[in-house]
Amino acid sequence: MKRAAAVALLLATTASADVIDRLDTPVLRPLARALAVSVGKSLPIPAASSGVTFTFDPATSAFVRNTEVLGQVFLERAEPIGRGALNINVTYQYVDTDEYEGHPLDSLKDLNPIRDPKSGKLFIVPSIDFSLITHEITTSVTYGITDDAEVNLTIPVLHTTGDVSGRLLQLGGGAAPIQRGASLDSEVGVGDIFLRGKYRLLHGRWGDLGAGLLFRLPSGNEDNFQGTGLFEVSPRAYASTPVVELAPYVRVQAFLNAGLDLVPQDGSRGEGRYGVGIDILLATRLTLSVAFLAREPFGRLISPSAISVPRASGGSSPIFGIDPGHPSYYDLSVGGRVNIWHDTVFGMWNVTVPVNDQGIRATVVPLAGIEVAW
Repeated sequence: MKRAAAVALLLATTASADVIDRLDTPVLRPLARALAVSVGKSLPIPAASSGVTFTFDPATSAFVRNTEVLGQVFLERAEPIGRGALNINVTYQYVDTDEYEGHPLDSLKDLNPIRDPKSGKLFIVPSIDFSLITHEITTSVTYGITDDAEVNLTIPVLHTTGDVSGRLLQLGGGAAPIQRGASLDSEVGVGDIFLRGKYRLLHGRWGDLGAGLLFRLPSGNEDNFQGTGLFEVSPRAYASTPVVELAPYVRVQAFLNAGLDLVPQDGSRGEGRYGVGIDILLATRLTLSVAFLAREPFGRLISPSAISVPRASGGSSPIFGIDPGHPSYYDLSVGGRVNIWHDTVFGMWNVTVPVNDQGIRATVVPLAGIEVAW
């Protein structure tokens, strides 16, 4: 899918072989890879933390389920699930990748004449309409090894559909023919698999502090925009405050996460991550949550020279006028959990909205899910 979409995205034509051959290596492949890696990194993965936790009660020599229902969907809390506890959740997300550096992907164009270095012919791209839709179903299983340690396995299954159409107009030569092209592809597959572990380091009156390690296994097909094609190891730190009562039946808890995504194959592909959030617990049935999520890549999404094309003026500049700088990704996450049945079955919902328009983005990402705890 990646190659078909990229070819249509940049040319969207059945233009002469000279033009396609000349643009394919320096332009198509780097941009296609940037798209695949960026989309793979931006697909949201819910946190491993479950909606309920268990603590050991010395008076009864048994583990007691906490009454708080925690609503954070993408931030981890430092408190583990509890020894022998098992949590399974399944979530669905709809991801419409529709912007690249603030440029709507459904209305790309390049009216600055492009010159074919071999033939000298000039052409423009009057319109490109690119759509990438991802339906993501993620299954997450968390198990408490000890009072302070837990492990998690997360497996996303993705259905991706790429739809591209566009036109290319050759300048001069009398008739100035317009050439059209289109591409549509749809794929289903397992995305990148995540193995996560968390250990609580401190527990006291001021809250909890934990550390975690995440492994991203490149099981997703990069060509189908379902993975990054990169192995990652990610050390993380988690902090959460105690639950504070503001009013009868109204309590709050705050969270802080920070970490690094390290890529052994290519250090420039790594990034820093951090997030802050707050939960508002209403009685013992419903939690509302708000979080600010940030990603800071170590390097550029792609070098401007990699997607530059020769121009009629004799110089060169990036195709579609895109300036692929050093993006920062900032998002606002709003969601929560609701206790559906006997502190065992919970509903989850969330909406993630970008705060800025850098990089490759989806405007709004809704999530819905179900969670079961034992």
